[in-house]
Amino acid sequence: MIYNNPEIESSYRENNIGETLYNKVLELKPNKVIEFGCLYGYSTVAIGMALKQLGQGQLICYDLWEDYKYKHSTINQTIQNVDKYEISQYVKFIKMDFNDWIINPEPFDLMHLDISNTGDIILNAYKSLPEGSIVMFEGGSEERDNIEWMNKYNATPINSVKNITNYQILNNNFPSLSIFKK
Repeated sequence: MIYNNPEIESSYRENNIGETLYNKVLELKPNKVIEFGCLYGYSTVAIGMALKQLGQGQLICYDLWEDYKYKHSTINQTIQNVDKYEISQYVKFIKMDFNDWIINPEPFDLMHLDISNTGDIILNAYKSLPEGSIVMFEGGSEERDNIEWMNKYNATPINSVKNITNYQILNNNFPSLSIFKK
């Protein structure tokens, strides 16, 4: 299967950040991917398509869906999008908050973190996850740090934790995609 930009609503879609996700999964060949914050499933589909191309792996998607008080999807909408791209055998859905999960994180090979990220969230992930953890996350660019809600809520810029996490920006196009390895 060759990657195509999924027809799913996402801030990643305009700049085809899904292709960056897809290519990174192909490069790293993870057996277990954890995703937090899948909304309608754009990133889920990109990761799942890469796992299908590899013929291996599992993606476990954690989200709050209807319980998230800001922009959210329903779990059924997300499942329908995954089914449309014929990758459901690679994807499992679990309703859980990242802050609850991080108390006792399960082992994984790669994580995609997209939960209204702030510098505090990225730093918490960096400090709480075990050595060797590889985390791709939404954000990391200065443009992303200056979006309306980050300013409205006086959120800690992600860029302010770059020196601690040593993250690299994989795709600088808005909203950007970054990665760190602990």
